[in-house]
Amino acid sequence: MRTEEIDARVRDVLRLSFKTEVPSEGSFSREDEPKWDSLKHVEMIFMLEDEFQVQFAESDFARLTSVAEIVALVESKLAT
Repeated sequence: MRTEEIDARVRDVLRLSFKTEVPSEGSFSREDEPKWDSLKHVEMIFMLEDEFQVQFAESDFARLTSVAEIVALVESKLAT
C-alpha cells in the first residue's frame, strides 16, 4: 500500500472518529483538534486497527498524535 493511500485512509478515520473536517493534505494533529481527548484517542486507535488490520502496542499509543506519525507507524506495521 502506498503512503498516499495510507494517508487518505488515516484522514478518513480521523474524520469519522472526531466528526470534524480534516484537511486532505498538510498537517493535522492532536493540538489542532479540541475533540481529540483521551477517550477519542482510544476510539481512533481501535478504528485504525480495524481499517488497516494491524495491532498497535501500548507503547505506540503516545506516538499516534498526528497524521504524519500515524501514517509512519501504519507503514511500519504493514511492512512487517
